[in-house]
Amino acid sequence: MQVLCDSAAPSPAEHQPLENQNPGVEKTGRTFRSPSDLGRADWKTIFIQTAKSLISGPTTLVAAGCAFYTTLSLFPAISSLISIYGLAFDVQTVTPQLEVLRSLLPPSAYSLIYDRIQTLVAEPHSSLTFNLVISLSVALWSASAATRSILAALNIAYNTKESRSFIVFQITALSMTLSAVLGAALTLALMVALPLFLNLPAWLHIPTPPGSLEFAARWSGPLIMFTFQILATSVLYRFGPDRHHPALWRWVLPGALFATLTWIISASGFSYYVAHIASYNATYGPLGAVIAIMMWFFVSAWVILMGAELNAEMESYARGERRKPVHL
Repeated sequence: MQVLCDSAAPSPAEHQPLENQNPGVEKTGRTFRSPSDLGRADWKTIFIQTAKSLISGPTTLVAAGCAFYTTLSLFPAISSLISIYGLAFDVQTVTPQLEVLRSLLPPSAYSLIYDRIQTLVAEPHSSLTFNLVISLSVALWSASAATRSILAALNIAYNTKESRSFIVFQITALSMTLSAVLGAALTLALMVALPLFLNLPAWLHIPTPPGSLEFAARWSGPLIMFTFQILATSVLYRFGPDRHHPALWRWVLPGALFATLTWIISASGFSYYVAHIASYNATYGPLGAVIAIMMWFFVSAWVILMGAELNAEMESYARGERRKPVHL
């Protein structure tokens, strides 16, 4: 099994080329201040090295572990989302927004998640009480198992050892889990409020081009989800690995954008494969939906790790380094 040499992040404050943080790598003699300074030949080299790293490294094994823990954390995360969303908004508005995910999820997985959300929405929701805080904390802690596995996977992608203490690591995972749930709740709220904004021109008697409102109503929801995905992935890449020096946002955005676009294509393709080619229900019986969800998470985790490998390779290349595989 192989892993990649350390790819420490750049120094945050100064607008200087990324400094060498690892003398054990091959020097190329060139440095770059920003991803925009990279030429076509540079990007070609970075993508080739990323592909080699994905093939030679333990990406598939690590993604499988992330998929397992994420599957276990799915329903606690959904419970946390509905509970937090219900503190400020009407939970009955959650279900219609799931249509955005229909084309991205396998049909059996979508039905399983939809039914679970319907059950949670039908339950009475109380205000913020001590019992709710306790139950929400337990749900978030259970859901953070997926985040902990992803943080460990990002350390492998960047080939950096975990040096944070046990408490700091747990707090980081729990904080990122809570941030993800809050971000998802805010995204749902924006999608619910979207029709109000689209009706503003009619209320203000402002003429609009024919079909523009219908176009906006159809694509604004996926656009909001796309934006949330990019932001969440960027935060994950910036704060997830145990970096010795904080990374600049411009060095994590390319991998986040690439991973998000690839995730949309791969998730849609996998959903089509399960719906029209594979027969998980016939093969696994009642477990078909669970297996479909786990495989969907495997594909998603693999794409996230691919974006992390791309960022790590890009940062190393920009420092004038060439990462080499190391045999353990």
